[in-house]
Amino acid sequence: MWRKLLPYWRPSLGRSAAGIAALLAAAGLELLLPWPVKWLVDHVLGDQPPSALLAQIWPPFAAGDKTAALWGVCAAVVLFAVAHRAATLVSQLLLIGVGGRVVLQLRCRGYEQFCRLSVAYHDKTKVGDSLYRVAYDTQAAMSLISSGLMPLLQGALILVGVLAILARMDLFLTLIASAIAPVFWICIRAFGKRIDGHSRRYHENESALLSTVQESLSSMRAMQAFTREPDTALRFGQQATNSFGINLRLVKTQLLFSGSVGLAMAAGTAAAIWFGAHRVMAGQLSAGDILVFLAYLAMLYQPLNAFSQSASVVQSARAQLRRVFEVLDASAEIVDRPGAQALAKVRGEIEFRGVAFAYKPAEPVLHDVSFATRPGEVIALVGPTGAGKSTLSSLLLRFYDPTGGAVLLDGHDLRDLQLAWLRRQVSVVLQDALLLSGTIRDNIAYGRPEATMAEIEAAARKAQADDFIRALPEGYQTNLAERAVNLSGGQKQRIAIARAFLKDAPILVLDEPTSALDVQTEEALLVALKTLMQGRTTFIIAHRLSTVRLAHRIIVMRDGRIVEQGSHEALMGRESFYRSLHDTQTLRPDSLPVTAVPS
Repeated sequence: MWRKLLPYWRPSLGRSAAGIAALLAAAGLELLLPWPVKWLVDHVLGDQPPSALLAQIWPPFAAGDKTAALWGVCAAVVLFAVAHRAATLVSQLLLIGVGGRVVLQLRCRGYEQFCRLSVAYHDKTKVGDSLYRVAYDTQAAMSLISSGLMPLLQGALILVGVLAILARMDLFLTLIASAIAPVFWICIRAFGKRIDGHSRRYHENESALLSTVQESLSSMRAMQAFTREPDTALRFGQQATNSFGINLRLVKTQLLFSGSVGLAMAAGTAAAIWFGAHRVMAGQLSAGDILVFLAYLAMLYQPLNAFSQSASVVQSARAQLRRVFEVLDASAEIVDRPGAQALAKVRGEIEFRGVAFAYKPAEPVLHDVSFATRPGEVIALVGPTGAGKSTLSSLLLRFYDPTGGAVLLDGHDLRDLQLAWLRRQVSVVLQDALLLSGTIRDNIAYGRPEATMAEIEAAARKAQADDFIRALPEGYQTNLAERAVNLSGGQKQRIAIARAFLKDAPILVLDEPTSALDVQTEEALLVALKTLMQGRTTFIIAHRLSTVRLAHRIIVMRDGRIVEQGSHEALMGRESFYRSLHDTQTLRPDSLPVTAVPS
């Protein structure tokens, strides 16, 4: 995990070095904290002679001036504490800042990766899970540094220093106190995998919980319309209960781990007190020596305890970061081939040559689909639901690649063209106009952010949207609510059409652009769509056949195959599947036989 994090850490190596230097200073200063207690007991309260170094630093110790010596002890306590806290504060600020920058890079890289990954990936992944990984799991990098790396580094420095001091004071007591070290290792090994497993399951369940909330909030109107609030609340409650149970097991495991470590520390301290007291009573150590030894023993156990706690944090953070790197390490299925090119000019000649496709290997959706368009030709794709019409537009945009055959633009296989360039050549108007939070101006300019205001207004006029936009309180600067609920369906579609006008791409895909609108609104939009289609190779995907009359040619699909094609007049002039679809939609209620309602 450290190796995977290194590229995100590298820009902050200078800050990390400064933070570690401050951490080293803090550890060194912490080693001085017990000494004023020894000076107080041996040289102020007792009559032990001071060392030559201490007498040189503060002469009242050697002169026997108890009051001045006491002032020196108090001053040393304050000085050591202030210096230690200052060094600790600097190290924490630097290293926590490093952790924050790593989280920032992980979040940005994760979001960029989500945008880069193919539509097939997002089809298989819940939105809530993706949100949780990029917003919450990335925070584990901060935990790894602030609660994992910092205590480990500081603990290691203090451990080495304390062991050196204790060994010099009394090697026998040091060996007695160090005998519990293997217990810490056993505890880490015994509990580490369980903490890792519980943590991963907990965050996966939290991710599913967020998915449920996201799905519910995005479909609130439907949920309330069908009075599904109790069922949704029950489902959420069950998931929240599962999450609580997993978290409880995680906390219990961590507490057992901490308790085992605490018992080992208590046993080591008791052994040191037992043998140390006997050595004082035997005159081998002074009272000040044993007090300093016990103070250093607490400092010895502090890093050992920090190691055990850090191990718990690291295991939990690793479980989260694995989820992050599952995204970052994922490969996009749709990428540029080596040597992919961008054409100097697009005529708009599209050919589907023997195209086959399946979302799942055993479930083919398209079978040997072949047809070609002339530049500027308008093609209508019609057929029942599931016939494969929208899949053709997805292949044209290279959201997917065919599993057989090829799609060509001006004679070039789409897989040999640069992906970003290809998508700039296609404008899309969908049934559900995809408008984002922001101003109307920003939404129209979504495909061309650099467009001038004059160009945006011209596109809106062509889409017959300028009048209603100017009637809004803030005109083009009006902010849209989430999913643009403050606009009607027809208004949303006009903005989507204006976006397509502004993008001015040579190829146009109209995917059920009017099927959700009433007849009057649809008639008004058809005028704008007819203007938009002029001079562009256009694909109209339609269930409602009212838009089909704008097409030069109609391709009828059924069960993933082309079953017939031709003009509206030609297909209506014979017994055809298209004619049966048309007659079904245009059959008026007054032409149906009247049947009496039984009393």
